[in-house]
Parts: sequence; structure tokens; C-alpha cells
Amino acid sequence: MFKLLKKAIAQNITVAVCPAAAGMTLARVRREPELPPILEVCESLPSLAEDQAGFLISMRKQYDLDEYACISIMDLGSYNLLLVEAPDVQPAELRAAIRWRVKDLIDFHLDDAVIDVFEVPNQKVAGRNHLMYAVVARAAQVKKRIDQLTNAGINLTVVDIPELALRNIASLLPEDVGGVVLLYLTDDTGLITITRQGILYLSRQIDIGAGELSKGPENFDKLVVELQRSLDYYESHFSQPAVSSVVITPLPQPLPGLVEYLRGQLELNVRMMDLNQLIDTQTIMDEASQAECLLAIGAALREDGKVL
Repeated sequence: MFKLLKKAIAQNITVAVCPAAAGMTLARVRREPELPPILEVCESLPSLAEDQAGFLISMRKQYDLDEYACISIMDLGSYNLLLVEAPDVQPAELRAAIRWRVKDLIDFHLDDAVIDVFEVPNQKVAGRNHLMYAVVARAAQVKKRIDQLTNAGINLTVVDIPELALRNIASLLPEDVGGVVLLYLTDDTGLITITRQGILYLSRQIDIGAGELSKGPENFDKLVVELQRSLDYYESHFSQPAVSSVVITPLPQPLPGLVEYLRGQLELNVRMMDLNQLIDTQTIMDEASQAECLLAIGAALREDGKVL
């Protein structure tokens, strides 16, 4: 999303350096023609808060982070992802027009905002204007993330958002051809995305996490409601075929019975994701490691040539 004017040295390798609860997660992905993406490095690295700068410099040296295109992502909740009507203006005027369109939808002054946009293609709903996404963040927060990494000598090229990292992973799923709901859960929150053929159509953050769901199956109904709302909105706002599959990303803690419950309530195909089946992980990753590093892996799967 938010691109920096940097030149990548290794053109077929991308590294993601992403914040985590206890430090940073790092993923390095190499792409070769006609082969699945290769996950060369995947690490969760704890850091001491009082020596964050030294920790990042050490990480840069250990993993040669000045030699690759590096991506980071914003924290969930630190930005707004807004679905808005596309203004009828020339491309050069688009961002300026979007700024005025979102000024009443954010809780801080427009002068303090940095904005990027990406389109939702293939919309053919009569009587309704074309929709697009605007990513709106506080400029100070984006600058803080940029300075944190670049001051350590890391070759940061893009600051992205979790929704697009999840889109990158969803595009590898066989279900993505016809459309798929991806359910991402942390301990205290969740993110629902709907993609089709590598295009992000819908994203909703929900106040339900694995921690609440682990208290008992009676809490599963709340998740069913949020998933059904997402499906209903998708079907009413985008002229796309109905989605028939839900894939749950690796979980931070086991949730016995969740897959079966969602399958019965939604009457859709529901299954768990295993990253080992989507990319060449070289060594088998357990579910806990997949959950911890998922967003870093998704960010490192970014392809610059891809239309957002």
C-alpha cells in the first residue's frame, strides 16, 4: 500500500518484517517460475522493548535485510479500511478526491492522514457507483513504522495492511477460484475476508477472537452471525457468484468442534488451512508456528506486478 522509493536488490526474493506480541516475525519468500512460492526463512523473534533499535540492527545483519525488498504491515486497528464510492475524476485527481470523501468517516483531522486506495474490479451492479477501498492511517503512525525499520538499515519498500497479506494467502487456495471466505483469528480479535481470483472484495474486523471462542461452543453462534452478515453484504453489493467455502487460518489455540459447527450452521464447505500444502515450507510447520507467522508470510507473498 504505502510505497517507499527504494530499489530491491534481489528481484525474486521478498522479506516481511512484521510486529508481533513479543517482538517481530520474519518471513522470506523466494519465487521461481512455474513453482510454488518457497518459504526460505520463517522466524518469530522476541525482543526487549528497551533495546528495540539494537534488536532490529541485529536482525538486519543476521538476515541480510539490506539486500532484499522488505515489507512490513500496520497493526490491526491502527488504520481505517473504508469501502467508498469511487469519485468521477481523472486518475491524477483520485487521491485528492478520496481525501474529501473520507474526511467525515475518520476520527482524526484530515491533515494528519495518509491515504492510499485500491480498486474492487468487476462490478456491474446497475444503479450503483463503482466502489473502491481507501486505506486511511495517521501519518505519524506510518512514519513511526518506517523510521523504526529504515533507521536500522532495513531496505523497507512497502508498508502494507493485514487484509492484503491475507489476500495473498487466499489467492493460493483452490477455493479462491470460485470465491472463498477466509477467517483469521487472533486471541482477542478476528478478520473476515472474501476474495475471488486474487481480488479482495470484502473485509470486516470483528470483536471475536479465539480466546472468547475457547470458552465454549455457545460462543460459536456469534461467529456464525458475523460470517453470515459478511456473506449477505458480499452477495448484495458485488455481482459475483455466491461463495461456497470458508477456510480458517491456523489458530493460536485449538477450538475443538468449530469447523463442524460452522459447516452445519452455514451449510458451506468449511475447513482448516495448512500452509504446508500451499507453499514449499522446506521444513514442516506446526499450527502454532503458522498462526504466529501467518501475516508475515502473507506479506512476503506480495507481488508488485499484481493489481491491488
